[in-house]
Amino acid sequence: GEVTDGETMVGGGSLPGGSLPTKLVSLRGGRTAVKKLAAALRTRGVPVVGRISDDALLLDPRTVLPEEDPLMLAALEDLRAGHSS
Repeated sequence: GEVTDGETMVGGGSLPGGSLPTKLVSLRGGRTAVKKLAAALRTRGVPVVGRISDDALLLDPRTVLPEEDPLMLAALEDLRAGHSS
C-alpha cells in the first residue's frame, strides 16, 4: 500500500456533491485482487469499506474515528498476513 492524494466526497446540506482534499491509502494488485481485498474487508465482523478506482482499493482514513484505528489496523494486518477475520 501507499499513501496518495485524493478527495473525500461530502454531500447533503450545504455541500451536495462537494469534495475535500484528503490523503488515501491505496492498495493495488490488479482488478481481481483488488476486488477480493475489498470483499475481504467488507465482510469482516466490523466492515471496512473503501472504493475501487483505477484498479486500486482506496481507503479514506478521514472516515475512521480515532477509537476505530485499532480495528482498521487489525484488518490491514490480517490482509497482509493472508487471512481475514
